Amino acid sequence: MLKYLFLILSLVSYLQADSISITAVTYNIRNDNKNDKGALNWDDRKNKITDYLLKKNASIIGLQEVKHNQLEDVVKLLPDHRYVGVGRDDGKTRGEYSPIFYNVKIWKPDPDGQGTFWLSNTPEIVASRTWGNWHNRICSWVRLIHINSGKAVYVYNTHWDHKSQNAREKSAELILNKIRSSKHKNEPFLLMGDFNATTSNKAIKTLLASPTLNDPGVKQFSTYSRWQASLVSGLRIDHLFISNHWNNSSVIVESNGDPAASDHHPVILKAILPN
Repeated sequence: MLKYLFLILSLVSYLQADSISITAVTYNIRNDNKNDKGALNWDDRKNKITDYLLKKNASIIGLQEVKHNQLEDVVKLLPDHRYVGVGRDDGKTRGEYSPIFYNVKIWKPDPDGQGTFWLSNTPEIVASRTWGNWHNRICSWVRLIHINSGKAVYVYNTHWDHKSQNAREKSAELILNKIRSSKHKNEPFLLMGDFNATTSNKAIKTLLASPTLNDPGVKQFSTYSRWQASLVSGLRIDHLFISNHWNNSSVIVESNGDPAASDHHPVILKAILPN
């Protein structure tokens, strides 16, 4: 009996050791805007945002509305993280980024598995927009390899248009096609960002109609906070979707201080990728 008990405990220990437990965050941090005064100014908010991310111990972070100076600040204030992403206006440093930050002690990026595409009929053409997008819109992505286990996860981070419903619907179709055409089709993935669309929107319904995509969020709160610290019941426009590979997954919306650190609330995923 003791022999079998030892074998069972050894098996459980092995399976747990080989599982990947992650915390991921998606957060629209509000662009550095000259019209934001006082506590709303970026210099007065940046430490609150990065302190929050450090406290969450998130190994994968997707940010939106990030201008280059903000990116440089976040890089300095998150010393264990590096990022993948480019500015949407020139494919380099101009315009807002949708960067993916990853903890270098946990993940390493696949050098052949990363990039940015534009949400248009010509996604590989920098700054292209063809669907009525009010601004250039992008999706940055990376294949992250877990250092200890060697397992890999695709991460996609996007920011959809705030005015054009046609652009949102076309963006959903494009991103699904990109996920389906990934080189390692059977590997798990995360899709996060500010979608400017709730789960009642046709564009989000298109995403969730895919048999490979799930929404772990149950209790709903509005994520567009309008600089208010309190959580208000409503539908999210910021989402963190996952593939079918993950276990024990949950998504929650949190407040980040009073006064608020952004005009959006952050969204947090906790999940386990089993053996």
